Amino acid sequence: SIEIAASQSWASQNGGATTTSLSQSARPTVPARSKIPVKIELYKANISYPYEFKADVS
Repeated sequence: SIEIAASQSWASQNGGATTTSLSQSARPTVPARSKIPVKIELYKANISYPYEFKADVS
């Protein structure tokens, strides 16, 4: 028999929190009396796949 199980469902999370400070600067050239859009994207991922595989070969 083969059993494939996961200890977490796709919708669960560990509920922990992490705080990280960072600093970013830019010096764009902008004409007088004008605006430019600024977009900052932050992304961090720590993915774990807690799967367990059991096989009984007899």
